[in-house]
Amino acid sequence: MPTPQALLNWLSQQFPAAHLLVVGGSVRDALRGHPSKDLDLEIVGARPAELLAALPWPHKTVGRSFSHQLVQLDEFGWVELTLEEQGFADWEQLCLRRDFTCNAIAWDPKNQRMLDPLGGQAHIEQGLLNAASTTSLCDDPLRIWRAAQFCARFDWDVSPGLRQSIQENLHHLPGLACERVTREWEKLLLLPQRPSQALSRLDDWGVIGLCYPELQALHNCPQDPLYHPEGDVWVHTLMVLDQAAQISRERAMSPEERLQICLGALLHDLGKPATTRQEGARVTAHGHEHAGLKPAGEWLQRHSFGEPIAQAALACVAKHMRPAQLTKDIDQGRLSPSQQVNALRRLIRDLEYVSWPVFIALCEADKRGRGEGVADYPPAQVLGALLEHHPVQELAQSTLIKGRDLLALGLVPGPHIGDWIERVEQARDDGEVANFEEALAWVRQRLEPSTEDALGPAACPPEGAPL
Repeated sequence: MPTPQALLNWLSQQFPAAHLLVVGGSVRDALRGHPSKDLDLEIVGARPAELLAALPWPHKTVGRSFSHQLVQLDEFGWVELTLEEQGFADWEQLCLRRDFTCNAIAWDPKNQRMLDPLGGQAHIEQGLLNAASTTSLCDDPLRIWRAAQFCARFDWDVSPGLRQSIQENLHHLPGLACERVTREWEKLLLLPQRPSQALSRLDDWGVIGLCYPELQALHNCPQDPLYHPEGDVWVHTLMVLDQAAQISRERAMSPEERLQICLGALLHDLGKPATTRQEGARVTAHGHEHAGLKPAGEWLQRHSFGEPIAQAALACVAKHMRPAQLTKDIDQGRLSPSQQVNALRRLIRDLEYVSWPVFIALCEADKRGRGEGVADYPPAQVLGALLEHHPVQELAQSTLIKGRDLLALGLVPGPHIGDWIERVEQARDDGEVANFEEALAWVRQRLEPSTEDALGPAACPPEGAPL
């Protein structure tokens, strides 16, 4: 177990009655055989204000209480430090305030011994998650989410006592602060190798049915077995979520990108319950990607992931069918080379908040999440080739003409400048113009030079002209 020796030496000199302990996840993970880079420390038996006043290392308060600190130690970087004024003799009682027995174990570096008053080490060996006390979940019902996360990460089961406590405390969940619930969702999606295992437990415990009607509606929503042999939409969603998590790890995405793709996977088919139809022997869900925007938006509004993350997830929901359709149109010869580039440009432009690598990875996860092997994902190859040979990304980020180009034609500044730019971009989307010269020619043809104020503020689109 790593020991912050410098802090231990300083504490023994300055506060000899105090005790330094290594606690929490760092001890738990070491006992699991997976030593953590993070270090959680606790000092008991010293007045927090006095200790902080004398502490020679940089530190900052976490939350509202100065008993929770981040301290910068030379050999470990920033570490979490909890300060407890109660003496070491009371430490076992303090353990009852923790969430689970696996987190109520401490390493005593001074005496080189493990402290385990609640039997957490045995529970780790058994792969069993136990509450630290009978009131653990009542004290903080958010621990139900954490229980699902731990079970998924460590492949554990909950003890019968914890299972009963979960059922007894479900009614507290709707009243929890969305900020705290969101942080647990982030951990639940990003930390397990297979986030579906956490979702399955929340579903089994009744959390999904109680708190998330949008997700509950996916249960028993049928899919066409020709394309979805895996089962209903809930089963498919869990499989896509696991694929998204795996792809994001393999491609070394940032935490923000991983959250975008996992949220996109979780929410991408929320429109299917409203659009699923039985048409003869087939099951269809036409337009489900657009129908999913409303329930996905409502789900995201009840959380606090931040606008960029939320908008990226919504873009994944609304657009996740387009790469496959575009690839199909290309393969069947429906689009000329210039039309292919233009269609891909429109798609990338419409994504806005989510990058192409994250978005196409989500679409690939959707394809792979069907219970059958997928050697490759054709849209990534076909559309990737277009990106490689054409400046599609650059084209998607700029308009063909700018205000100064219109001013050079004789128009004067005003709101109509923006109207003309929008019309040109619509013509570009429709394939009427493809470059700067064609755009200028298109505008010239639609100006009305015969009117006396054609080049002034009234030089706006002709009456009745489509925008």
